[in-house]
Amino acid sequence: MAVSNQQPYGQPQYGPQFGGYPPPPPPRKSKAGLIVFCLVVALVVIGSGIFVVSRFSGGSDDTAGGASTPVAVEPATQAPTQPPSTGGSPSAPPSRPANPSAPPPAPCNGCFPGITVNGALRQLKAKGFACKEDRVLGIECVKGKLEVGIDRDYTLKNYIENIDVGGRAGGKGDYPQGPREAFATLNAGLPGVLPIFIADASIRQQIVTFTARNAGHADNGPSTVRDGKAGNYRLSCHGVSGATVGKGGKSASSYSTSVNIYGPSAY
Repeated sequence: MAVSNQQPYGQPQYGPQFGGYPPPPPPRKSKAGLIVFCLVVALVVIGSGIFVVSRFSGGSDDTAGGASTPVAVEPATQAPTQPPSTGGSPSAPPSRPANPSAPPPAPCNGCFPGITVNGALRQLKAKGFACKEDRVLGIECVKGKLEVGIDRDYTLKNYIENIDVGGRAGGKGDYPQGPREAFATLNAGLPGVLPIFIADASIRQQIVTFTARNAGHADNGPSTVRDGKAGNYRLSCHGVSGATVGKGGKSASSYSTSVNIYGPSAY
């Protein structure tokens, strides 16, 4: 009886084959491992889906170890209940929305915020002022008997360090009504000029009030200079000054008064 060394089907073959029989078919892989693997994958997928539903339906997240808390979405008609973010710093003030009506911060200490020299000149010319610049005296804009002077910042040349708004009057002889007319011109023109340089209406009103009280006296030197503040703007009035010139028995007098306004600063 012939003896075959064929091994049971499904078992691996080792060494050479004898007896002249053809080689057995290749071993078939067991389906049991594949079925178990599919079940494991299905359980993982199903488990993940339950976890995701639990996380986003407001359920407890015990499997995450309490690492994060679901954020409740508030209706659009309700105001947020959480305080403004402080950026992670307990000592930082709460962030607030920017005030669209507030002027941007000044680029330097003492500069007028929210306005440049070029911007101011455009607005003054639109109001009918004629402007010219002198290297020593600065920029002077004139409309009738109302004058506006502008001094550039020493380092940032397109920004304003201070301005002066003045009224003048003049006539033949001593022209005694000249001081009163110059003072009236300043008071009448100042409210229309200030909005070009200062956005805050309350500060503008303080400047107008200060000028009405302190720009009408006679300028008798440093002892009669009157200083004040409106917000962080420093104010100064020297009073009415004048001069009379004559030749050949004829003379004429000129008078002026002004308020000097210095940009906001810490002092």
